[in-house]
Amino acid sequence: MYIIIQFKLKANSQMFSLNDYNYELPQNLIAQVPHFPADECKLLFNKIENGELRIKNKIFKDLTDLIDPNTIIFFNNSKVLKARIPLIKTKVISPEWQEKIIEDWEIFFLNQINNNEFEALVRPGKKVLPWTKIFFDHFTTFEILETTHIWRLIKINTNIINFLEENWQMPLPPYIEYKKELENPYQPIFAKKHWSVASPTASLHFTENLLKDLENKGIWFNYVTLHVWIGTFKPVDVENIKEFDIHQEIIELDIKIFENIANYKLNWKKILAVWTTSTRTLETLPFLWKQLNWELRIKNWEFDIKITEFWNNLTKDISEDEANKIVNNLTFNTQHSTLSTSTKIFIYPWFKFKIIDELITNFHLPKSSLLMLVSAFMWYENMWKTYEHAIENNYQFFSFWDAMYIKK
Repeated sequence: MYIIIQFKLKANSQMFSLNDYNYELPQNLIAQVPHFPADECKLLFNKIENGELRIKNKIFKDLTDLIDPNTIIFFNNSKVLKARIPLIKTKVISPEWQEKIIEDWEIFFLNQINNNEFEALVRPGKKVLPWTKIFFDHFTTFEILETTHIWRLIKINTNIINFLEENWQMPLPPYIEYKKELENPYQPIFAKKHWSVASPTASLHFTENLLKDLENKGIWFNYVTLHVWIGTFKPVDVENIKEFDIHQEIIELDIKIFENIANYKLNWKKILAVWTTSTRTLETLPFLWKQLNWELRIKNWEFDIKITEFWNNLTKDISEDEANKIVNNLTFNTQHSTLSTSTKIFIYPWFKFKIIDELITNFHLPKSSLLMLVSAFMWYENMWKTYEHAIENNYQFFSFWDAMYIKK
């Protein structure tokens, strides 16, 4: 039986205060290891109808019964990079040519510049000034070329990609103790494109068998690419969340996604986003469309008139200023009809969802932008009822491993 919870907004909550998104979680509910098999973890099923929240405890592979056949599932196929290297005990030569040994520090890869130069976080950063040389082993050295208050530009004497894959660690979340055997379960089975530094964790519950069962039911899969960046770990740090400067992340898309989305919507298909990264990608599309009209004409990309009308109608309430704040660094690959851009979309209560109809996600950290996104989608009061139910029923929180399915 469902637990029926009547919808009623708390009168004293404005939903814009950081403390509105705080909660206490027992330490034993933070999962340290993945569930096996992955698709047999708990699934908290939420159905919202006419202001009523209905909650039911399920297991993840029950999705084959819960998802309607006319649903299109969108996954994020970005691949988690081995981005973290701990330098436990390392020889360093300072700019003054002084040699010393440093212990207990690390380098965290951020962005590749070319084959042997990259940006990285270095902790503790005070120990590595420009022109410092770091000796990883007898054959590999790092040289600090430039520094800011956030990152370091580093030159390595070998191919950075090969070095990453052979020597570095996958950056598991800070609340999970790193173990080599956890790296494989932290990578989605359909991951294809580097460079994420965190996993789209709701995707981790999908197994080959579950995907096959869903496909046999007639459910279609689509893939988008959003590279999860280091900023995803940054907590919201302002009291008024509307003032938060959210991190920027790179999106890669096939231009046909605009045609596909329009056709799905015009044919009354439901769009189900898996995890918040797919949600951010799909909900960026209307803002991206505002910038695309002129660019598409220049590159002779034209859509059928019904597709164009669909997007123009969908985005008529979005100003160019709004679009420019969210979408930038737009580049095209004309040969492959693809584009890449970056998004700063921040989704919190009162956001108008234009694309997604349903959401699968995990349980998120207190005071996080991801928790605010879920609150915006299922409504603030419903979210807290769901989290209270999850804690009372011993669901495992954060990356490993239980999930929730929100259906409206």
